[in-house]
Amino acid sequence: MKRITFILLGAAGATTAFSQVQNSGFETLQKDQPSGWFSQFKNGYTLSPDSTVHYSGAWSFKIANETEKGSFQSFSQSVPLNITGIRKVILSARFKTSEVAANASIWYQVWNDTQQIDFSNLAMQGQVVNGTRDWKEYSISFAVQPDAKKLVLGGLLSGTGTVWFDDFSVKELAFPATPAQQPAAGLIKEVRDLIRQHALYADSMNWKQIDETVGVISGGQKTTDDAKPVIRYLLAQLKKAGDHHSFHMSVTASKNYNQPIKKLEDATSRLLPGDIGYISVPGFGSTNDSAMTVFAQNIQDLVRELDTKNEIRGWIIDLRKNTGGNMYPMIVGLGPFLKKGALGYFVRGKKKSAWSIMRKGNKAWSGGTVVPAAYTIKDGRSKIAVLVGPRTASSGEFTTISFIGRPNTKLFGQPTAGYTTANSSFRLSDGSTLLLATTYAADRKKHHHIGRIMPDVPVEQSKDKDADMEAAANWILGK
Repeated sequence: MKRITFILLGAAGATTAFSQVQNSGFETLQKDQPSGWFSQFKNGYTLSPDSTVHYSGAWSFKIANETEKGSFQSFSQSVPLNITGIRKVILSARFKTSEVAANASIWYQVWNDTQQIDFSNLAMQGQVVNGTRDWKEYSISFAVQPDAKKLVLGGLLSGTGTVWFDDFSVKELAFPATPAQQPAAGLIKEVRDLIRQHALYADSMNWKQIDETVGVISGGQKTTDDAKPVIRYLLAQLKKAGDHHSFHMSVTASKNYNQPIKKLEDATSRLLPGDIGYISVPGFGSTNDSAMTVFAQNIQDLVRELDTKNEIRGWIIDLRKNTGGNMYPMIVGLGPFLKKGALGYFVRGKKKSAWSIMRKGNKAWSGGTVVPAAYTIKDGRSKIAVLVGPRTASSGEFTTISFIGRPNTKLFGQPTAGYTTANSSFRLSDGSTLLLATTYAADRKKHHHIGRIMPDVPVEQSKDKDADMEAAANWILGK
């Protein structure tokens, strides 16, 4: 039977702070499943020990899926921790893939007494494993802090395909005493200073402890890739302080975000029964000037076509699938419904900065998004129902706030995701980007919105119909 024990590599006489992980090679079975491991089965996926395909021993653990493209299946094991100092941990496993469409990975979570304080997987560390690949060992590294009480580790399959896992191992290492070298040291300091100076929750962070920890866990690092675990640690501390919105964007993602894009989901429109105009606005993830103009102008053109060809009795604006991105193409696109003046405010302390739509002649613009052929609806007093839900997030929520306080306007649906802080973008020296929550939101009447936005009309969901749409239409038509 294969077993794994955490191994401490470092100063002589040091002892491991981890309990033994059970059944790392899936050699012990109980009721046709490997003992010591937990999994909650999802539709379309099968999880089973496999004696025909394995790397060592007699068994591997297989996840297979032929139908569910947009889901994932994981398995895990929980290990108690007793940490007296800062430790570096390397989680490894061997796995083999066959026709994996999305991603196969190993992952971990670190918990204190009450909450998750760290999480990562191979994809988050730049290793996307898909297709058909032979057996290979994959590893992810992370730091464990003294407040850590539990480690959860495991594997997963996202989308369709088959993956076989074998030989999990975890090593615990003492950090080297040598300081970080360039360019790692410079990038770490850059991120640390930006968070300290600009992050909305920076004053709630224990900077003395953070700086001491960074000094330890950055020891010996040389490259910018080496610095990534330290950046994750800094962002994890920011999250502990209350920030759930800030993140680090890779070099590749940063380039893509600012380049012309091949295709993003477009807004859609249609005429609903009762002469109600319907506009659905998805998220928009780009800062490219031409892409912003195309997206916003398309929304305006959809509104113009419905409004000029019909006698519209009211409008439904659907933001339920708007997961965020860049708010300005969204609000400029929806400019036909919004008048001049402040639509909302970015707030930090006593300082407030308004966002609005500017107009001159046929042109409308805001935040770098320009629409050359702007439109205004025929009846500015029309009822507007804004549909929101748990996927309405970030810039989708700021777009929602732009309608709060508008006459004859109500929100319908479910509470939003709660990312009502605005991120500022900071390009880093390695070409990656740090997105920091720097302000929170207030509506045009200066009412603060921190966390989820509650709809004016909560709607009980139904499997048989679009209850949000029905409630909104009934309100517009006076039923």
